[in-house]
Amino acid sequence: MANAEMVQAQQQQSKAKSAVILPYQYSGMGGTRIKPSLLPFSVLRNMAKVPAIAAIINTRLNQVARFARRPRYEGDLGFRIGFKNPKQSMSRAAQSRAFELEEFFLRTGNWGNPERKDNFNQFLRKITRDSLTLDAVAWENVFTRGGQITEMFAVDAATIELLPTSPTSEIYQPTSYQAVTSIGAAGPIAYVQRVDGRITAEYSRQELTYLIRNPRTDIAYADFGFSELETLIEIVTGIVNGVRYNTSYFSFNSLPQGVLEVIGKYEEEDIEAFSRHWKTLTEGAQGKWTVPVMAMEEGNGFKFTPFKNSNQDMQFNEFLEFLFNLACAVYQIDPNEVGFKSWTSGKSMSQSDNTAEKMDSSKDKGFIPLMYFLSDGFNANVLDRIAPEFALFWAGLDEEEEERKAQRLKDDMELGLTTVAEVRKQRGQQVPPEAKWMNAPANPVLIQAYMADQHPQEEDNPDEAGEEDENNKPSSAKAKLEPLKKSLDIDISWEGY
Repeated sequence: MANAEMVQAQQQQSKAKSAVILPYQYSGMGGTRIKPSLLPFSVLRNMAKVPAIAAIINTRLNQVARFARRPRYEGDLGFRIGFKNPKQSMSRAAQSRAFELEEFFLRTGNWGNPERKDNFNQFLRKITRDSLTLDAVAWENVFTRGGQITEMFAVDAATIELLPTSPTSEIYQPTSYQAVTSIGAAGPIAYVQRVDGRITAEYSRQELTYLIRNPRTDIAYADFGFSELETLIEIVTGIVNGVRYNTSYFSFNSLPQGVLEVIGKYEEEDIEAFSRHWKTLTEGAQGKWTVPVMAMEEGNGFKFTPFKNSNQDMQFNEFLEFLFNLACAVYQIDPNEVGFKSWTSGKSMSQSDNTAEKMDSSKDKGFIPLMYFLSDGFNANVLDRIAPEFALFWAGLDEEEEERKAQRLKDDMELGLTTVAEVRKQRGQQVPPEAKWMNAPANPVLIQAYMADQHPQEEDNPDEAGEEDENNKPSSAKAKLEPLKKSLDIDISWEGY
């Protein structure tokens, strides 16, 4: 009776009680939800055009694009399709299916549609740029009549608006959305695309993938991302102003570099003639930086008084480096990867002179999480719908993991847990029948037992003192194997290995 009441109670409470979003706040036309921000997507894209930010984003794009292909050899960069269960072996049918799925991603579709111009490299660059600029990724999944995804189209994430489908509590009743397109969606509408103020497409959750990297629990911003550029608004403004000041110094500055004093008592006509001659000789580019001439009555000679003692006010090097480094820190990328100089005020473990270590640390902090974000998006929104048993993996992403894998394999072989033949079978490589040595263990102790099993020693001739003596002592051949048996009589536990 108690179990029945518990099941009934669980069935009655079929939805969350909490309010996750505010459907009425910052809503678009027709009941859709748009991102509540003082920085619209158009402003974020203009900020991404600043050279320093563009260098960071383009560096990440080039790094991501290196994985948009099949790896050519073990440890090469790329992507592969395999079973989610790492212990499950790949049959020939599974390998063929995995190859078909890899071809699907490489072409972003199953067939050659002339309207689809993106390969996997271009597709990754498009959605990664939107993620690093807007913190929003969108692509459309085109389904066949049988319910299979046949194509993927990268969509401008700035044109996507959300419907209030998240929990809103009982006190909120979201405005019901009325479909406006004739095609409709294959399921409840969750997203719409608005271009120039008009809704051009409507999507279900299956038809459109909408991803964010930096989610928040803020009820006003739930389901919307938080772009790095929103944090860097003042930093980007400082970079623009610093570069503009230095550039305008050469373009619009008419301040003279100094004044030439002619010391002595001269006629006014002589001073004017000298001034015209001096101006002709020293006038700067485009008439700038003309040096004025002034007459002084004391003594004789010339004296030049500069207005600037040095070019220090043009040297914003440290300040600009500081701004560049802040931008790199927010994007979790080392300045050395982009081509900037690291700005540091002291030495620490993360601020060593080893550039390679800095770049490896940068990849761990920024690049690898970005790649995991992309692979999780493909697995959850594509492969789980067409091949749930498979998943997309990045090959060669974590070099440290590859080194640990190689070391673990070496240790297994030295301990005798595996052989060369078994390793080749795991990698899908053939074991030559004539290469019997591949079945031998690499452990120096076990190799003796293996050789003994492969070449058993014949019993010695009794005439050659091979017979047992009166005390039934073992023969000389058995006596040689006795130390080996004792050496193998070791209690070894592999639990937890």
